[in-house]
Amino acid sequence: MKNFIVFDNGGKSADRYTIINMETADVFGASENPHDPSGLGRWIGNIADHRTVLYGAGWRQRLPAKKIIQTEVENYVNNAKLDPEWLGIEVPTNELPETLRIYAEELDVDDPRTHSKAKIASFGEFQRTTKAATNQ
Repeated sequence: MKNFIVFDNGGKSADRYTIINMETADVFGASENPHDPSGLGRWIGNIADHRTVLYGAGWRQRLPAKKIIQTEVENYVNNAKLDPEWLGIEVPTNELPETLRIYAEELDVDDPRTHSKAKIASFGEFQRTTKAATNQ
């Protein structure tokens, strides 16, 4: 949990909590109990995405330097703290619901080549079965 900062919007939306990974600049939205079937836990985006450089034919990406990512995250967090109406107020780790704390810990991955244990909803996860796939 040391790499994350959490904001609470007080229940204004289904994804009440905004979880920011301070190291990778990934942003997640989660409900109070993301593991529950009616709960919500999803990847929202990456703060430093606009700094990704495309080169060559545009299909290769060069990630920004770690210092740039850290600066983008600091700016994002500072803006969120200045405007509590945007993401809500910062919640200390010890005041988070236990289910949300477990979810945030599952988001943390030591080896970037592995997936997190957390179940994250995204549009690219699911494949639709096509006629060509069913005929094989």
